Amino acid sequence: MSESDPLTRDQSAPSPVSRRLRKKASDVRRWLVRQMFRRPEHPWRAAARFLVSLFAALAMAGIAVSIYPYRSTVASVDIVVSGSVTPAHRGITVDSSLGSLQFRDVTALPIGLHVTPRIDLDAVREVTDGGAAFSSEFRSDLESQVPAMILHFVGAAVLGLAIGALIGDLIVDGAVSVLAKTDPIRAGTRRHRLAATGTLVGTTTVVAVLALSGTVGLTYRSDWWQRYAVTGLLADIAATPDKLAALDARDAGAADKVRAVLRLQDALTRPPTSTNTPETAYNVMFISDVHRRDIYNYLQEYIDANDVKLLINNGDETLVGNTAELTDSYVASIRRITEKTPMIWIKGNHDSAGVASKIGAIPGVTVLDQEVVTAMGLQIYGVGDPRTYGAGGDAGSDDVDTVTRIETAAATSAVENLNRDTYFDLLLAHEPVMADAMATTLGQSVRATSSGHVHHQNDTADLQTDDRGHIRLVEGTTGLGGLLADAGDPMEFSILSVGTNCQYTRIIRYQLADPALPDETRAETYGNNSAFDVHYFEPQQLKDDRTCSADDGIATPVPASATNLATVQDWSSAELTEESLATPDEVTPEPVSTADEAGDASIAATAGDSTPSEATGSTPSGSATPSP
Repeated sequence: MSESDPLTRDQSAPSPVSRRLRKKASDVRRWLVRQMFRRPEHPWRAAARFLVSLFAALAMAGIAVSIYPYRSTVASVDIVVSGSVTPAHRGITVDSSLGSLQFRDVTALPIGLHVTPRIDLDAVREVTDGGAAFSSEFRSDLESQVPAMILHFVGAAVLGLAIGALIGDLIVDGAVSVLAKTDPIRAGTRRHRLAATGTLVGTTTVVAVLALSGTVGLTYRSDWWQRYAVTGLLADIAATPDKLAALDARDAGAADKVRAVLRLQDALTRPPTSTNTPETAYNVMFISDVHRRDIYNYLQEYIDANDVKLLINNGDETLVGNTAELTDSYVASIRRITEKTPMIWIKGNHDSAGVASKIGAIPGVTVLDQEVVTAMGLQIYGVGDPRTYGAGGDAGSDDVDTVTRIETAAATSAVENLNRDTYFDLLLAHEPVMADAMATTLGQSVRATSSGHVHHQNDTADLQTDDRGHIRLVEGTTGLGGLLADAGDPMEFSILSVGTNCQYTRIIRYQLADPALPDETRAETYGNNSAFDVHYFEPQQLKDDRTCSADDGIATPVPASATNLATVQDWSSAELTEESLATPDEVTPEPVSTADEAGDASIAATAGDSTPSEATGSTPSGSATPSP
């Protein structure tokens, strides 16, 4: 065989094709390095390098503000302030072992400052003895340290940005070096690389600082103190001060510490002296969807602690609408409250006409169904739910489209007999879809709506928005859903403050994950799952001469068609327009699953195939009456 024979050729020697491929790959690597490090760099490659460096800079800035806390002493209390960059911990938070105080609406950026007070025994005594004087001193001292605190975290952030930008640049160089198998420093000149790195780091830092500061400046809310949340034992005791006395009897040292943290909370949440918030005339508690849970004895603590003068109940008092559910002891628990604190009640879809009649017979309870009542200076319109659980046909349907159609039709019927300039401080309906349809039709005639049914409060940000002319309150389930409970349903209710000039000034929204009901409420089981949100309302358009007082009491309800109802011109400074007076041809909200019907199947075994229909006085065949 000849030497050129393939069988005699050295199998380890590269073939011409292989040599050409390797040479091509080497040429590509050299071309890549020349392109990456030549002067000037291609725009798209420079942009990629800048974006990587910017991402690394922001990440390092977040780490820097987190690991480099600000330490100081404020009014004899040692504090540690740390930062974070996570959406879940945005705003300003005061953390303690007793719970936390959270201000979330400071800026749109997901950055947070976390203040942790270090309270020793000497500070506890000073805080407890100082009272309101300490609150003023703490707030004043803390405000004086804000510039130093800001400088501290800005410095940490800028240093983190610069280091992060440098790391990002080195990461890109390292990646290119590995891919191209070439030292990037040698690919260009050392002087050029150092100059390019310095320019990149400086540019990235400046751009990040300008972008962050610009976003903070544009989205900063000077009224951030008007919306906050309190959690844990701090929330429980702040909401029911009597529990502090019980804690003091068991552990005086722990009670002193609680008082100290409560003083800090007071110092941080007290409105500025320049606020125009009117004096509170009285407080109103909103409850809904009790579903035959024994909660009234428990609520008495919150009613007393918050000086509540009026209750609004958005319906679904029972599970299946049977009057047998309203036992003597249950009715007595309501009566004990309404003897001193009147209640306005509307029918829910789980309540029957018989239930409404029995509730209305309780002294102090006013049942509204397409009627208007003047209560303590407020004009309130309430409409009962058109549906009845267990009824046949559409009235008992759980189909979302059917429910939306029925509720919308009921809303249209509920307002068609009204004078269009009639004014309502509060409009009540059980289901949000009905309340929204009524408010859409009445426009400027409605100042606020309240509904329930969905077993969860609407977001605090949805209470009052710029694109909606009225306040919208959707209450959660105060009875934890009863047998309709979804896993994790908290007990929810709200307390609204009404100013002496009838302004709605503030609302506190409670969420109790595991309340002790009812007899354990005084036991040592509270404090781990309590929380409440506080929201201050923007002023509404009201006449300057309006006054509200609990002493005015509750008048006799009148039909919606009554001619003596107060008008917008009487009570509001808003001027009705032709557009606002024009009744829409058809109010058709988008079908939304706003129902508790998903849980209805869970009580089928208890309620039977259908439930007694007291509205018609008949009991369908095969139904079962639940035990009291």
